Amino acid sequence: MTTHQYATSGSATVETLYGSLAQGDVASLLAGLDERIEWVVPPSLHYGGTYRGREEILENVFSRFVTEWQDFTVAPEEIVDAGDIVTALGHYSGTSLATGKPMRARFVHVWRLRDGVPVHFETVFDTHTMVAAM
Repeated sequence: MTTHQYATSGSATVETLYGSLAQGDVASLLAGLDERIEWVVPPSLHYGGTYRGREEILENVFSRFVTEWQDFTVAPEEIVDAGDIVTALGHYSGTSLATGKPMRARFVHVWRLRDGVPVHFETVFDTHTMVAAM
């Protein structure tokens, strides 16, 4: 993962959240989010939508990773810090438990922070690649 030299606390916060996710520690990731965070998933996915709060995110997003994918990973490769907005470029990958098909899709994540805490997250990616594997 590449972090630019001008990175500030926003990128450090986001890197910590990705680190928690990579270790399978979803509880720590969720604890690092504002309790009223807005989490946006493209509507073209069967679980797409806008979720508000940690519990909705856990129930509608993270719980699906373990029930639908084997070895699902979120791999940021570059993080760009613009103060209260942090953007991450990377790839999702995994193998669908339903079909056995592998998937690798490029993503852009946009994190909006207030006082160093994420209050809004949006993922933009090639949902066709993910849906085709399912």
